[in-house]
Amino acid sequence: MISCTITISGTVQGVGFRPFVYRLAHAHGIAGTVRNSPSGVVITARGDRHTIDAFIRAIQSGSPPLAHITGLVTEETADTKDYSGFSIAPSRKGDSPDVDVTRDTAPCEACLREMSDPANRRHNHPFVNCTDCGPRYTIIKKLPYDRPDTTMAEFCMCDECRKEYDNPADRRFHAQPVCCPNCGPSLTLLDKTGNSMECDTPLAHAIGLIAEGAILAVKGLGGFHLACRADSPAAVTALRQRKHREQKPLAVMVENAHIARKYCILSDIELALLTGIERPICICRTQDNCSGIAADVAPRLSTLGIMLPSTPLHYLLFATDRYDALVMTSGNLSAEPICASTGEAVDKLEGIADFFLVHDRGIHVRVDDSIVRILDKNPVLLRRARGFVPAPLTVDLPVDGIIALGGIMKSTICVGRNSTCYVSHYLGKADCIETLDNASAVLDHYRTILGVEPQQYVTDNHPGGFASSIIADSTVSVLKVQHHHAHAAACLAENRIRGKALCLVYDGLGLGEDDTIWGGELLVADCTEYSRTGHLLPMLMPGGDAATLNPARMALGALWETFPETAEKICPWIPRKERCAIYAILESGIQRPVTTSMGRLFDSLAAILDICRKQTYEGQPAIELEECADRNETGAYEWRIDSKSGMLVFDGPLVLKSAFDDFCRGTKPSVVAARFHNSIADMSAHAARRAAETTGLDTICLTGGCFQNKLLSERLVKKLRNSGIKPCFHRILSPGDECISFGQTVVAGAKRSTIDNDDKDKAERNIRNG
Repeated sequence: MISCTITISGTVQGVGFRPFVYRLAHAHGIAGTVRNSPSGVVITARGDRHTIDAFIRAIQSGSPPLAHITGLVTEETADTKDYSGFSIAPSRKGDSPDVDVTRDTAPCEACLREMSDPANRRHNHPFVNCTDCGPRYTIIKKLPYDRPDTTMAEFCMCDECRKEYDNPADRRFHAQPVCCPNCGPSLTLLDKTGNSMECDTPLAHAIGLIAEGAILAVKGLGGFHLACRADSPAAVTALRQRKHREQKPLAVMVENAHIARKYCILSDIELALLTGIERPICICRTQDNCSGIAADVAPRLSTLGIMLPSTPLHYLLFATDRYDALVMTSGNLSAEPICASTGEAVDKLEGIADFFLVHDRGIHVRVDDSIVRILDKNPVLLRRARGFVPAPLTVDLPVDGIIALGGIMKSTICVGRNSTCYVSHYLGKADCIETLDNASAVLDHYRTILGVEPQQYVTDNHPGGFASSIIADSTVSVLKVQHHHAHAAACLAENRIRGKALCLVYDGLGLGEDDTIWGGELLVADCTEYSRTGHLLPMLMPGGDAATLNPARMALGALWETFPETAEKICPWIPRKERCAIYAILESGIQRPVTTSMGRLFDSLAAILDICRKQTYEGQPAIELEECADRNETGAYEWRIDSKSGMLVFDGPLVLKSAFDDFCRGTKPSVVAARFHNSIADMSAHAARRAAETTGLDTICLTGGCFQNKLLSERLVKKLRNSGIKPCFHRILSPGDECISFGQTVVAGAKRSTIDNDDKDKAERNIRNG
């Protein structure tokens, strides 16, 4: 007989791991205990060596579906205690945690069956859950993961739930959020001013209100949604007007995959994503002649952001046949975080929502929906949030105590612990106080649950908003990382590329080392350093940020220096007074920053083709340009790459001018848009080939918001592969600015590793030299 301590780290709390171990121990005849601790799950086991070895193998090969083991350490001990069987011991607290937080997941099939069974005591219970599903990340306050440290602490289990919780044979054995209609959270229906409405069944009354055309604010897992009938033009129009959301597509929720196929063409990959435990919004192509979805849900687009219910409450909203699709969009004011508490929702959404369907389970961390799109036959996250966070990313670098604060457009934070990075969910654009407050709260939460004290902050080389507020009074060192190097490092690390690679970074805006605005960059980079090998020909941005919101300004600026004769011809719909004001800016040399942004080049053509005159949501011109493009068109325009002092300069304005000339000859905008995409793909692939020949590198990372463009990405990837160059995409993080914080952490860790290795080499030389 031997005794040993088995310490298991990873995602092993809040996933039914202790009950799993308990049952295995009884099956193998092992005596001892299992408990949660800050270091993970700790097992004290006593038995013969052969049985304990079999017990450990069974743990490794058959862990619960939501668990993920990252480490298992076994240490023999001199413990001779005579255990009376095997038991679950109280959690140990006080040490620094070394365990991962579990993500929120959609309800499992077993829970859904219970909820739909009239004979079950949890029939129509909106908060049904078990160890295999339900709320985790959004309700956890600190680790170890126990009910008193979650927002379920205020709900005392009834006797029946307690029996399930204490029964090793039950799937709710030690399920921390376990509850039922007798002891769990409850629903309340409020009127538009936040006053409680008298009704016996708030849910049924809410369904009736939605069916009649009302807009409801519905409290979900990580915050509020604004919901209305997706087939009601009046309801959708009212929602847009009240929320001041002019044209940005709205997400739609349907009950199941069968109904999703009614509206969208679904590949096997998209179907798997829709029905997976994460339940993201999937951007899918709509069916031809699709009816049943109001045109204003996704204006001028042939795609639809569609999702399945992510909570039991969402399933219950489809309990009748009065509608089969609901608009389900974030419950917030423009640019602000999603509302999380009832008081906040009533305050912020009054005037938007007609009624509020709320519950009394607290949301400790507000999290929006994730968004995913298939690119190159693989899913790419456009927004990483509910269902995917806070899954960690392991890097072979010393990142402990590194806190990266991301960019200022699509901000996230990243906290390093040991050699693991924890990237937050999407926090929003850091240009309003509500987003800054939310970012600070999320950072505090990550530091608490991970037990991390900051040793170094990392910011963009043009920090703003959140970063500035955090580091203002800090005595901790601060490292600034160039925006596009952070992009490159994120893609390198995500693809486990250890050495140098080519990196094509196409995005909107990022401050370059020469104090111009970069955004169309070809780099040679590793995680420590980079060199700029190529870039888009610089263009002027008349009025600075105003050129982003008004793409016609950008079109004039893009062609001003190289093709000034086109100024009077392009975008004839620009009012004369405004056109003269733009000319004055361009001629004065004031308020016309220089940019190499590929995103702004796409915006320019969208304006020239009169596809998008004003950006009402981020990326709109480029999104609508891609939507317009004829997928069957294979032609391309003249392009040129100049070599200036060893730098490859891609002549984007030449491609833009060629597209404009083609448009003037009467070519359809759909054909012009497609040829433009093909030209950019051709030019980019050729630049990559030239860089590969010069450097000997045959791998290229594609990163930046422009690579959310399916047409550009897939045509470029094909050309790169045909040239013998291996393209690498983001698969865990978004290619947009949400990956910046991860890249910043990786750069800081790589620089720290280099310093540590230099110190080690110096010490070894000193020893050799006596």
